[in-house]
Amino acid sequence: MQIRLANRKDSQKLTELCLEWEGAPATQNPELLEELWFQTLTDDDSSVYIAQKESQLLGFVHVTYQARPARLGWRATIEELHTTTEAPELYHQLLEAVVAECRRRGDVIALYLITQPDLEPSLSTHQVYADLGFKKRGREVLIWTGEL
Repeated sequence: MQIRLANRKDSQKLTELCLEWEGAPATQNPELLEELWFQTLTDDDSSVYIAQKESQLLGFVHVTYQARPARLGWRATIEELHTTTEAPELYHQLLEAVVAECRRRGDVIALYLITQPDLEPSLSTHQVYADLGFKKRGREVLIWTGEL
């Protein structure tokens, strides 16, 4: 299995993965979904890492960066973290890619994760987020407790 930074060419694969996601709102407008992926993959203030085995996409993590001028740094927010399997190691590998990027940048002061209980109800019940090192910060917001 390989974890790599996604590029514009991956927008269709990401679209297909999201359309298979149970309960995904994107099924109502797949064209818009693909356009949003394309825009996301060309945005300088976000990154998408994908997990794949050969040509099969197994999951992705989408992280955005926001400037925090008063704090002299950037906030990274994991907007989406999704896998096609319940394999906890895949979540860890995707998170490791995000943390490595935050460390490379050297200016990220906090890493947040937006939970999606409507699309990923099993994650909260299986303590996946806690096992990844996140603690509750708000209703659907978690903060990572590791070193950046």
